[in-house]
Amino acid sequence: MIERRSAPALFLAAMLASCGQEPTASNQTNMTAAEADIALDTAMNAVEGGNEGTLVPPAPGEPGGLPDDRTPLNESAARVPTSVEASGATLERWGLALGAGRFGEAYRLWRDNGRQSGMSEAQFTESWRKYSEIHVLIGRPQAGGTQTARVPLQVYGREREGSKPFNLIGMTTLARNPAGQNGGAGQIPWVIAAMDLVPRGTVKIVPPEGESMAERIPAAFQGRWSQSDESCKRPGDDMRLAVSGDTLTFYESVGKVTSLEELSKDRIQVAAAYSGEGSNWAENSTLALSDNGKVLTIDGVRRVRCA
Repeated sequence: MIERRSAPALFLAAMLASCGQEPTASNQTNMTAAEADIALDTAMNAVEGGNEGTLVPPAPGEPGGLPDDRTPLNESAARVPTSVEASGATLERWGLALGAGRFGEAYRLWRDNGRQSGMSEAQFTESWRKYSEIHVLIGRPQAGGTQTARVPLQVYGREREGSKPFNLIGMTTLARNPAGQNGGAGQIPWVIAAMDLVPRGTVKIVPPEGESMAERIPAAFQGRWSQSDESCKRPGDDMRLAVSGDTLTFYESVGKVTSLEELSKDRIQVAAAYSGEGSNWAENSTLALSDNGKVLTIDGVRRVRCA
């Protein structure tokens, strides 16, 4: 069977620019290689059993997760508010403010009373109001210079419309706040100077306890697949396939699972409703695992699991 899975208008999340703007949705058919990769990652943020449940973001070391840095933080240094080790406290405060809807407070944690974000307070508020749930994870702060610190940052949550999960990952630059270096009560020693985040990775939803996960693709089949290890690393790889609990996302088409039959432990048959090239169609596919789960064959086409 020839794979008819090309050229849809995939949901594309634009990169979160250093000005602090959120990703915006657009339907584009002429995507660059980088945009296609982002679209695939975005499409993997599929709801695993409905909108209700607990969000599970990418873990450290996973695509879209923070660096897997297990070195203990210097706690004594972190207790000094002006130290590099304590700079992440500003991002924690920023994330808590966003999550509570206190957008003005989050805005003013940017340098120059918010203006360094590149937006007015009203624009900043509008950009983040599109999310109904926002969580922030931070990595190990490192010195970026005598007056700056660099902190890995992960932001995940749900979009207000449709409750679709999102995940952003990247690096934040914090600058020393001249007005907050005296250690006084309420002072902010570090302010946000730049934020370079991109949509990346998969946020899953664990359904409420007792909810059925029937008609969901088993976890062993889920992940990213391509023709070879080399093609996994190639931007715009047209053989990439992303498999989530209820979605098959090819390079330029998306199939939503409508029914599933488990033929054996390593073999399933999936019926899915596809969209692409402005048209819709239904198709049945057989997915088979081999080589201890490292190889996926779908309708005779062999792919390897991408790291």
